[in-house]
Amino acid sequence: MSVNSGIVTKLKATLDNPRLFNLLQLAVAGRQNITRRLIREGLNLMPGERLLDVCCGTGEFADVALGPYLGIDINQKFIEYAAREYGAGGGHPEREFLAEDITGTSFLTRGLTFPKAMMINSLHHLSAEQNQAVLGAVAKVTTGRFVIVDMDPDPSNPVSKFLASQDRGEYVRPLKEQIALVEPFFKVENAFTYYARLTAQTIIICSSK
Repeated sequence: MSVNSGIVTKLKATLDNPRLFNLLQLAVAGRQNITRRLIREGLNLMPGERLLDVCCGTGEFADVALGPYLGIDINQKFIEYAAREYGAGGGHPEREFLAEDITGTSFLTRGLTFPKAMMINSLHHLSAEQNQAVLGAVAKVTTGRFVIVDMDPDPSNPVSKFLASQDRGEYVRPLKEQIALVEPFFKVENAFTYYARLTAQTIIICSSK
């Protein structure tokens, strides 16, 4: 292993710490106010609407919600942090976090439905088969609009290109391939790329079929 690859390995391991993960995200993408605005606009989110956050990670986008919120992720450490910082522990009892697999029968048999759902920066961490399972599960519980934000693998900015190459996700795809993953499950209404500080991102705005 080279010195550089060793540094990258240590950096990626460090990102398993939810607080450090959020700090790095803040450094490269800023506060992502543009992302929050685009998500709310894409969802046409209304006050009081229940929002599902799929693969919510550390829960940093919970404040997009204008009503009851459920964040779900399989990472127990991240979920505990999210509940403490952005949920009831942080003074927001209307926000719930669940350490569970959305594709599992224990979640799908709860009978929950959501008018709006979002999935932020997760597509590129999942294989095509895993995305199909997750998106299929989201389609079963979402009755209205769904917005996906992910990474643009080929930004024009050289710094952004380097950051994309260092991401932990093994399946960074161009927007066209992202859309192809989504189309079997949702009607894609709009999709484009944008910048959040140094991070080049994609957004896909969908509605239920």
